[in-house]
Amino acid sequence: MQNDLFGTVQKSARNPASFDRTIPSGLVIYADGACHPNPGVGGWGFVVYRDGIEIHSDHGGDLSATNQTMELTAALMALRWFAERGIVEPVRLFSDSQYTVNGCNDWRHGWKAKGWKRGGPKAKPENAAIANLELWQALDEALTAVPIKLEWCKGHAGIIGNERADELSELGRDSVLAPAEPSLIEKQLAYAY
Repeated sequence: MQNDLFGTVQKSARNPASFDRTIPSGLVIYADGACHPNPGVGGWGFVVYRDGIEIHSDHGGDLSATNQTMELTAALMALRWFAERGIVEPVRLFSDSQYTVNGCNDWRHGWKAKGWKRGGPKAKPENAAIANLELWQALDEALTAVPIKLEWCKGHAGIIGNERADELSELGRDSVLAPAEPSLIEKQLAYAY
């Protein structure tokens, strides 16, 4: 166990039995993305808690997405929400996407230093492109304005905030799908009025 920058003791991130399924105290955000099929219709969602009480949530979707683009979008929208409010208190942002957490905390710095390219001078040109570059650049801008270190949490492990963010990402996905054909009963009720 070790202390994080807020002075709280962190449990091992690799031992599933050590995951705290409750919401930590303070300002906490959980962000999640969903896409099925992948690629296909996707959704993103985030939820904000203050001392364990939900104070805000949002979601949205895209007809042409991947799981990774929705995970990144969820984190980006959460960061923008936080920045727009000018909140100065410490915040913890959790994601179950190691791609998002590692990219935001580590990889983006190297990519930016290399002119938003991957690999060293001997890298093959076809390996230099960064997938989802526009989202990474937007996340870099957001994280430069509001320096937050993202934290990984295990997905689908009963962690309350992550489960709520997952639910919101599914709502976001559903929100962009065409409405279903009304049932016969709905048609009859609509006709009656």
